Amino acid sequence: MRSFLILALLAQTALAAPPTTCTMDGEYERALCAYQKRSFAEAEGAFRTIVEREAKDPQTIRSTYFLARTLMKTGRFDEASALLIRIYSLDKPFYDAWNCDFLLGECRKALGR
Repeated sequence: MRSFLILALLAQTALAAPPTTCTMDGEYERALCAYQKRSFAEAEGAFRTIVEREAKDPQTIRSTYFLARTLMKTGRFDEASALLIRIYSLDKPFYDAWNCDFLLGECRKALGR
């Protein structure tokens, strides 16, 4: 019975629809789609392009967040930590609302600090 349930869950996951961001136009949406599909190299490049423009808009701060998450997924915790600290200095309410303190702690734990 347990094997059947596991197989059913795996089949359901395989047939799952792509993330809704994958059907939307826009640079941020394409980057997020790549992240959700676990295409981390593509996601990193796309998020980094948005972040490096340093525009003062919500999309940039979200891109900074997801760039940090992408770097964490690829084991680059030092770089991710720096971005999370940057988010704190740019937008503390975002930092708090998106639980960046927890992520910073995870980075530090991974680095043995």
